[in-house]
Amino acid sequence: MGEHMLLLARRLRGRYDVSFLCRASSSLFDEAQRNCFAVWDMPPEYEALRRTVADLQPHIFHCHAGIGWEGHTGVRAAREAGIEAVLRTEHLPYLLTEPAQRDEYRRLFDMLDGLICVSHGARRSFERAELPAEKLNVVQNGIEPCSAAPKREELLTELGLSNGALLALTVGRMAEQKAHTYLLEAMPPLLESRPEAHLLLVGTGPLEEELQGQAERLGLGGHVHFLGRRSDVPRLMAACDLFVLPSLFEGLPLVALEAMSLGRPVVGTKVCGTEEAVRDGVTGRLVEPRNSRRLAEAMAEALGDPELRRRWGRAGQERVRTQFSAERMARETAAIYENMLSDTKRAAGGKLQAAR
Repeated sequence: MGEHMLLLARRLRGRYDVSFLCRASSSLFDEAQRNCFAVWDMPPEYEALRRTVADLQPHIFHCHAGIGWEGHTGVRAAREAGIEAVLRTEHLPYLLTEPAQRDEYRRLFDMLDGLICVSHGARRSFERAELPAEKLNVVQNGIEPCSAAPKREELLTELGLSNGALLALTVGRMAEQKAHTYLLEAMPPLLESRPEAHLLLVGTGPLEEELQGQAERLGLGGHVHFLGRRSDVPRLMAACDLFVLPSLFEGLPLVALEAMSLGRPVVGTKVCGTEEAVRDGVTGRLVEPRNSRRLAEAMAEALGDPELRRRWGRAGQERVRTQFSAERMARETAAIYENMLSDTKRAAGGKLQAAR
């Protein structure tokens, strides 16, 4: 989410004066400063937050939320501070099930001038929750194409593997949403047909120890590699044969777009977001979530056919270039900003200030 915010802000910089309001202890605070944006510490106390927003007085307050119970205080503070346009981007589909949380969200929704969903599937989830459709917008995620040299031999040496190894990579927080357990269950049947296959897992999270134990119980020893947190994900993607994303749900996964931009085919699940990024049989393969057998079959199909991987990879690069660019994402977001502003402010000209 932080990467999305920074990329969007960089693309909007020429048209708006963009300020960031976030916790000083967060990595986003440091990154925004390095990108030469004005950055303000977000105080934890509500009244102090409201005063900070009131002092900033942006024309647009744009809140980003990873999941539906986050970010409510910022929206309330902006509304009470008299900010002209209050907008929220939801990076995941509507997932609230507790009645109290759903009621609180509806009250929050009433305070918004608009809400952006990062995929059409996510928007449909908000419509099913019976939230007013006239406030719902879709701006699909976009990225700057990744660039990395495919230093495959270097990675194989790091892992202690031979040149004949086939490498599948997954990147994500080790939590239930990312469904790593089904990916590990797919490895034994995959190894029956592709004994040279290896799975690389990048990320950490609450299930890390449990997943390591699962890999040991399945006897996957030298074929599953837990790489932890890495700062060179594009390099890893470029060196691997296949990217795998077995998630139970997504908003619209940036990591899949990044893999596609590097020419990697993607095996994913038919879930919100992923099925908008990956075209089944064109840029990769999509299977039903929680289906380890089909996941293994799809991985075996890709790993067993170098020409298929090249064809899917080229199609993925073209798809990212034409449909999932950062420029398109920023242009569509700016159009929503302009529609939300009053005729008076639009006629005033000059730069407008946007707080994120």
